[in-house]
Amino acid sequence: MFRIGDTNFEVDVAKSHISLAPRADGMREINIRIEADDEVFMRLTEDDDAPWSWALYPPSFLLQGLLVAGTDDGPVQMLAVDAGNTDCESALYMMEYREVADLRLVELSAQRLAITGKVEFFGKNLPFAIDMPRIS
Repeated sequence: MFRIGDTNFEVDVAKSHISLAPRADGMREINIRIEADDEVFMRLTEDDDAPWSWALYPPSFLLQGLLVAGTDDGPVQMLAVDAGNTDCESALYMMEYREVADLRLVELSAQRLAITGKVEFFGKNLPFAIDMPRIS
């Protein structure tokens, strides 16, 4: 699932990338890039009256450089991503970069990635969520 508001763009697993790498300083660095499915996007936007027909490309989500304590391979759960953290970058790209507010990394494990937040489109704050199984 790659959901913005009531629309599920689905995840293109082949184009998406997730890394959780240990660092020498005892921290782990999280880098995530999730791409929506092109075919689903085309179906959602083929009608000129469709809510997302203005977009030329499917959405993508980016979270880079998020540091978490510990070098083990254990899961990361219920981590709020502080918008003021200058060491990491997060955004949703759909025709322009859009800040994701109230960003939470619900789970990052060998089995699942789940992220929630809110993103603004045309003055409306829409719920945003990614929930996908992972192959370890």
